[in-house]
This record gives sequence, C-alpha cells and structure tokens, in this order.
Amino acid sequence: MSSRQQGFTLVEMMVTLAISIILLSVAIPSFSDMLGNMKIRAAAQNINTGLQLARAEAIRRNTNVVFTLGEYPAWSVGCQIVVVDVDADGVEDCPEVIQNKSSNEGAANIAVEVTPAGTGRITFNGMGRVTYNNDGSNPVRQLDFTSTGGGSRNLRILIRGGSVHFCDPAVTTVGDPRACA
Repeated sequence: MSSRQQGFTLVEMMVTLAISIILLSVAIPSFSDMLGNMKIRAAAQNINTGLQLARAEAIRRNTNVVFTLGEYPAWSVGCQIVVVDVDADGVEDCPEVIQNKSSNEGAANIAVEVTPAGTGRITFNGMGRVTYNNDGSNPVRQLDFTSTGGGSRNLRILIRGGSVHFCDPAVTTVGDPRACA
C-alpha cells in the first residue's frame, strides 16, 4: 500500500486564483453601480417620504404645512424639515416641527437639483395641494437625483398640483408608470 499525499498542487491553486480574479474584476464594477443606484434610490425615497408626510399633515390638520429642503434659517444646510405655521401668520417664526432629518440620510454622494433653481420649499394647503410659499419663493416643482460617486441611474420627483410622483427619467415607454410624463 503506497502512501499518497492529498491536497492541491501549486499549479491548481494558481489556476483557481486566476479564475477568481477574473470573476471579481467582472463583478466589482457592476456591484459598484448597484450600490450607487441603491444610494440614489435611498436619497430620493427619503425626500419623497418627507413630501408625502408634509402633504398628509396638511390634510390632517387642515392648515398649511411647509416642506423645506436645506434652507430653513434655524437649522443647518442639508436638513429636511416639515413644519406647521402654528400662529398662521404666513411666517414659520414659531413653527411646530413635525420632522427634522438629514436630506441625504443613508445616501452620501448624491446631488439633488431643484427646479426652479434657488428654491427649496414647498407649501401644501389643507386640501393637500401645492400653494404659494409665504416667503415669496416659487414652490419646488421637480427634484432630480444623481450620484457623484458611482451609479448610472437617475431618479426624479415631480410635484404637480397636490400629487408627488416618483419616476425614472430614463424610462420613455408610453404608459409605463415609471415614466416621467
């Protein structure tokens, strides 16, 4: 009976390692894109949730509720705030804060482009419809989300009348609910 050693030869290990490296080099870029796309989705969903909360609170309280994206004077830039004008004078000088959180919570390296430019506020009235902003600025009508650190997908939030529509600007098929028509 001959004794035989068991195990891998150096050539077998090198071939296995080479195949593993090739597979990883193919998978890592798509994994990076997937992570970037997930960050874009998280940032857009975070702001969409804040907008939906502001609209629901406006209806529930039958009063104006303001959603602010990073410009409320009492908080730092980069916040998302939902406030109620408790004294109903058109100025959020003594607001009741419903929500205050980071706009890019869980999603760093995401750029948000606001349309019209230079605004970051939207006011919902007691009927859940967009109304004028008390500070005279135009209400937000569109938010575009892009990644500054990987990811190939862009997302958009459209605000029309009282509806907040989450969509994908890359989808152009007529009738597709993901389209930004």
